[in-house]
Amino acid sequence: MSKNIENHYKTSRTTAAITQEQAAELLGVAPRTLSDYENGHAKVPDDIVTAMAKVYKCPLLVWWHLKNHSIFGEFLPDISVPQTNGDMAFQLILAQDDLMPTVTAIKQIVANRKICENTGDMCDNTRQEFTQAVNGIKGVKSKLFSAVVYAEKLIAEE
Repeated sequence: MSKNIENHYKTSRTTAAITQEQAAELLGVAPRTLSDYENGHAKVPDDIVTAMAKVYKCPLLVWWHLKNHSIFGEFLPDISVPQTNGDMAFQLILAQDDLMPTVTAIKQIVANRKICENTGDMCDNTRQEFTQAVNGIKGVKSKLFSAVVYAEKLIAEE
Protein backbone atom coordinates (compact mmCIF):
# COMPACT_ATOMS: atom_id res chain seq x y z
CA MET A 1 0.00 0.00 0.00
CA SER A 2 1.42 3.38 -0.92
CA LYS A 3 2.09 5.99 1.75
CA ASN A 4 -0.26 8.43 0.03
CA ILE A 5 -3.18 6.04 0.37
CA GLU A 6 -2.15 4.80 3.83
CA ASN A 7 -2.25 8.26 5.30
CA HIS A 8 -5.40 9.53 3.60
CA TYR A 9 -7.52 8.37 6.53
CA LYS A 10 -5.22 10.25 8.92
CA THR A 11 -5.11 13.33 6.70
CA SER A 12 -8.90 13.47 6.62
CA ARG A 13 -9.04 13.19 10.42
CA THR A 14 -6.39 15.83 11.06
CA THR A 15 -7.95 18.19 8.52
CA ALA A 16 -11.17 17.87 10.52
CA ALA A 17 -9.16 18.86 13.64
CA ILE A 18 -10.11 15.68 15.48
CA THR A 19 -7.61 13.82 17.66
CA GLN A 20 -7.08 10.14 17.19
CA GLU A 21 -8.64 9.44 20.59
CA GLN A 22 -11.73 11.54 19.79
CA ALA A 23 -12.09 9.90 16.38
CA ALA A 24 -11.75 6.40 17.81
CA GLU A 25 -14.53 7.12 20.30
CA LEU A 26 -16.80 8.66 17.65
CA LEU A 27 -16.15 5.73 15.30
CA GLY A 28 -16.61 3.09 18.00
CA VAL A 29 -13.15 1.56 17.56
CA ALA A 30 -10.13 1.29 19.81
CA PRO A 31 -7.45 3.99 19.37
CA ARG A 32 -4.96 1.24 18.47
CA THR A 33 -7.30 -0.03 15.74
CA LEU A 34 -7.65 3.47 14.30
CA SER A 35 -3.87 3.83 14.38
CA ASP A 36 -3.56 0.55 12.48
CA TYR A 37 -6.04 1.82 9.86
CA GLU A 38 -4.20 5.12 9.48
CA ASN A 39 -0.81 3.47 9.14
CA GLY A 40 -1.90 0.80 6.68
CA HIS A 41 -1.47 -2.09 9.13
CA ALA A 42 -5.13 -3.11 8.92
CA LYS A 43 -7.76 -2.99 6.18
CA VAL A 44 -10.42 -0.39 6.89
CA PRO A 45 -13.93 -1.88 6.68
CA ASP A 46 -16.40 -0.07 4.44
CA ASP A 47 -18.72 0.77 7.35
CA ILE A 48 -15.85 2.44 9.21
CA VAL A 49 -14.92 4.45 6.10
CA THR A 50 -18.55 5.57 5.84
CA ALA A 51 -18.48 6.64 9.49
CA MET A 52 -15.13 8.42 8.97
CA ALA A 53 -16.55 10.34 6.01
CA LYS A 54 -19.46 11.52 8.14
CA VAL A 55 -17.46 12.30 11.29
CA TYR A 56 -14.66 14.04 9.37
CA LYS A 57 -17.13 15.72 6.97
CA CYS A 58 -15.10 14.38 4.08
CA PRO A 59 -17.28 12.53 1.53
CA LEU A 60 -14.28 12.26 -0.78
CA LEU A 61 -12.79 9.72 1.66
CA VAL A 62 -15.37 7.17 0.50
CA TRP A 63 -14.41 7.71 -3.14
CA TRP A 64 -10.70 7.37 -2.32
CA HIS A 65 -11.29 4.21 -0.34
CA LEU A 66 -13.31 2.59 -3.12
CA LYS A 67 -10.94 3.78 -5.85
CA ASN A 68 -7.92 2.29 -4.08
CA HIS A 69 -9.27 -0.65 -2.07
CA SER A 70 -12.15 -2.11 -4.05
CA ILE A 71 -12.35 -4.29 -7.11
CA PHE A 72 -14.74 -1.63 -8.42
CA GLY A 73 -12.17 1.16 -8.13
CA GLU A 74 -11.11 0.87 -11.75
CA PHE A 75 -14.62 1.90 -12.80
CA LEU A 76 -14.63 5.12 -10.79
CA PRO A 77 -13.63 8.30 -12.58
CA ASP A 78 -10.31 9.95 -11.89
CA ILE A 79 -10.79 13.32 -10.32
CA SER A 80 -8.80 16.42 -9.63
CA VAL A 81 -10.30 17.92 -6.49
CA PRO A 82 -10.80 21.68 -6.74
CA GLN A 83 -9.14 23.65 -3.95
CA THR A 84 -11.13 26.87 -4.28
CA ASN A 85 -14.52 28.08 -5.43
CA GLY A 86 -12.81 29.39 -8.56
CA ASP A 87 -11.33 25.94 -9.25
CA MET A 88 -14.82 24.44 -8.98
CA ALA A 89 -16.26 27.00 -11.39
CA PHE A 90 -13.38 26.38 -13.80
CA GLN A 91 -13.99 22.61 -13.71
CA LEU A 92 -17.62 23.29 -14.67
CA ILE A 93 -16.59 25.60 -17.51
CA LEU A 94 -14.14 22.99 -18.82
CA ALA A 95 -16.84 20.31 -18.62
CA GLN A 96 -19.25 22.52 -20.55
CA ASP A 97 -16.62 23.30 -23.19
CA ASP A 98 -15.81 19.58 -23.61
CA LEU A 99 -19.44 18.50 -23.68
CA MET A 100 -20.61 20.41 -26.76
CA PRO A 101 -18.25 18.85 -29.34
CA THR A 102 -18.88 15.42 -27.82
CA VAL A 103 -22.65 15.81 -28.10
CA THR A 104 -22.27 17.06 -31.68
CA ALA A 105 -20.12 14.06 -32.64
CA ILE A 106 -22.55 11.54 -31.16
CA LYS A 107 -25.51 13.35 -32.70
CA GLN A 108 -23.87 13.12 -36.15
CA ILE A 109 -23.05 9.44 -35.73
CA VAL A 110 -26.62 8.65 -34.71
CA ALA A 111 -28.24 10.97 -37.29
CA ASN A 112 -26.19 9.47 -40.11
CA ARG A 113 -27.17 5.98 -38.94
CA LYS A 114 -23.55 4.92 -38.62
CA ILE A 115 -24.54 2.54 -35.82
CA CYS A 116 -27.03 -0.20 -36.62
CA GLU A 117 -30.01 0.06 -34.22
CA ASN A 118 -30.52 -3.69 -33.94
CA THR A 119 -26.97 -5.01 -33.80
CA GLY A 120 -24.84 -2.05 -32.76
CA ASP A 121 -22.52 -2.78 -35.70
CA MET A 122 -20.36 0.06 -37.00
CA CYS A 123 -17.49 0.46 -39.43
CA ASP A 124 -13.93 1.00 -38.18
CA ASN A 125 -13.99 4.77 -38.82
CA THR A 126 -17.25 5.10 -36.92
CA ARG A 127 -15.91 2.97 -34.08
CA GLN A 128 -12.92 5.31 -33.74
CA GLU A 129 -15.16 8.43 -33.81
CA PHE A 130 -17.54 6.89 -31.30
CA THR A 131 -14.69 5.82 -29.01
CA GLN A 132 -13.34 9.39 -29.05
CA ALA A 133 -16.80 10.72 -28.21
CA VAL A 134 -17.20 8.27 -25.32
CA ASN A 135 -13.77 9.28 -24.01
CA GLY A 136 -14.96 12.88 -24.21
CA ILE A 137 -17.96 11.96 -22.06
CA LYS A 138 -15.64 10.31 -19.54
CA GLY A 139 -13.59 13.51 -19.33
CA VAL A 140 -16.73 15.56 -18.75
CA LYS A 141 -17.86 13.06 -16.10
CA SER A 142 -14.57 13.43 -14.23
CA LYS A 143 -14.76 17.23 -14.27
CA LEU A 144 -18.38 17.23 -13.11
CA PHE A 145 -17.64 14.71 -10.38
CA SER A 146 -14.74 16.86 -9.19
CA ALA A 147 -17.02 19.89 -8.94
CA VAL A 148 -19.69 17.88 -7.12
CA VAL A 149 -17.19 16.55 -4.58
CA TYR A 150 -16.00 20.08 -3.81
CA ALA A 151 -19.58 21.41 -3.61
CA GLU A 152 -20.60 18.61 -1.23
CA LYS A 153 -17.62 19.47 0.95
CA LEU A 154 -18.85 23.07 1.13
CA ILE A 155 -22.34 21.86 2.04
CA ALA A 156 -20.97 19.51 4.73
CA GLU A 157 -19.02 22.37 6.33
CA GLU A 158 -22.19 24.37 6.97
